[in-house]
Amino acid sequence: MAVTIDQALVLESGFAEPERLVRDLRRADDFIRLAVCAADRVLAATERARPRRIGIFAGTAYGPLETNFSSLATLIDDGEGRISPTLFSHSVYNVAAGYVARLLGIMGPILTVTTYSWPFLIALRQGRQAVEAGMIDQAVVLAVEVYSDLLVDAYCRLFGVSLAPLVPGAAAWLLGRDGDGPRLLSVEVDETPCLPALCLTREDETWQGHGLAAVGERHPLAHVEVLTRGVNDVFETGVEWRLAAGFGRVCIALG
Repeated sequence: MAVTIDQALVLESGFAEPERLVRDLRRADDFIRLAVCAADRVLAATERARPRRIGIFAGTAYGPLETNFSSLATLIDDGEGRISPTLFSHSVYNVAAGYVARLLGIMGPILTVTTYSWPFLIALRQGRQAVEAGMIDQAVVLAVEVYSDLLVDAYCRLFGVSLAPLVPGAAAWLLGRDGDGPRLLSVEVDETPCLPALCLTREDETWQGHGLAAVGERHPLAHVEVLTRGVNDVFETGVEWRLAAGFGRVCIALG
């Protein structure tokens, strides 16, 4: 049995939700909306497995940070008896994956990975292992980042610039069993302790391998965008991608 990448896409801010999801997402923040719509699009492009045979593996460095701040501000200003249950629940990092499962009818395992280095790639490794082990037939692997004014200010101060390339976005990969896409042979991730600023600016992050194009300004989702474009351009076997930075190393093998 081979684990294949059946679909892969990037979703940027400014998108429109499908009409059938508008009502259910009316109270959702961008973190949830991006995750749901990215997962919906990647699943719509291929035949779906049974609900209990699909898993969700999400990765995020910063999560719903602005919603976290709003929830804490309400708690501090109004007291614990006045905090909005909806606002509080939306501040939990696993909420996006929960929305995806509920709105798209997925009943398999759910995991949200949070780390500042390569959360998407760790989620990808976990999803690949789950499919390879036969626990599920498909894995929706998500990367979602929405940032906040605090992170934008930190980025601008670190680089001495007035604008930061921290644009909300998401990516979704659909892994399957013996599909028609590139075979995902292995994902090896090695994290190394570093200064937090390095994980935000990604200034020394590099990626090497066939089909990986360069980008301009670095940001936490840049490598995900590069890898996603690379997946969609892979037409040969034996491809190996290597990522390196002060916070670790990654090796991805495609067959």
